Amino acid sequence: RAGPRHASARDRAGWSVEAPLATMAERFGFETGKLMMSQFRSRTRIGRKKRLLEEAEKILRSGAVEQPKWFNALKTTPPTVTASAMRPTQIVYPEDKLIRAYYNRDPTAKFVPADLSSAHTHHVRAFARRQLKVMQTRRLPEDEALKIVEAEAAAEERRAKEAEARGVAFARRLTSAHVLPTNYLEQIQEEEELAWQATKAAKALEIASRKKRAQDAAREHKRLAERDEAEKNDAPKGDK
Repeated sequence: RAGPRHASARDRAGWSVEAPLATMAERFGFETGKLMMSQFRSRTRIGRKKRLLEEAEKILRSGAVEQPKWFNALKTTPPTVTASAMRPTQIVYPEDKLIRAYYNRDPTAKFVPADLSSAHTHHVRAFARRQLKVMQTRRLPEDEALKIVEAEAAAEERRAKEAEARGVAFARRLTSAHVLPTNYLEQIQEEEELAWQATKAAKALEIASRKKRAQDAAREHKRLAERDEAEKNDAPKGDK
């Protein structure tokens, strides 16, 4: 009998995509699986663009998966656009660069939460959009537009504090009313400093108390020695 390497062209046709895979499974006695998206990812390098039809044909040639129902339709109308299987298209907004610059200037703004129930935009994005608008409408560079918007934000902060003092509601746009807690690192450093000062004071008090006890003991010892010496001198000479 001819071995696998000397099989006829008709037998070799059983490995083609056009041959029914159910027949191949019956012939070789293995179970076929489903065509999963993970099989495309495992055969795709990062950044490498693959055509879906070509990759599906390569996977189906192995005979390990059954031919999906959509494969014939895909062959009839193959897609013409290639897409990366690992890297989705990056979404970039015009103000993203200005937002990154804002966070570089004020890293604590990253901890200001966004109110998802509010229709207002986060103050950092609103600041960046206002800066971008000033740059586009007035044709100014980024640094000059920044000074203008910072002045507007400072004026808004003053008006917000005045309204808060009067008990009047004020809608902020370029600033945030959220008050961040004390920096935890600074708080820990302050607590450690207070603990060190307390330990230092307690140690100094212990040293002073020990010194005082030693001085009192020395005086008492001296007093007893002087008393014994006086009693000895006052005793009659005949007594021993």
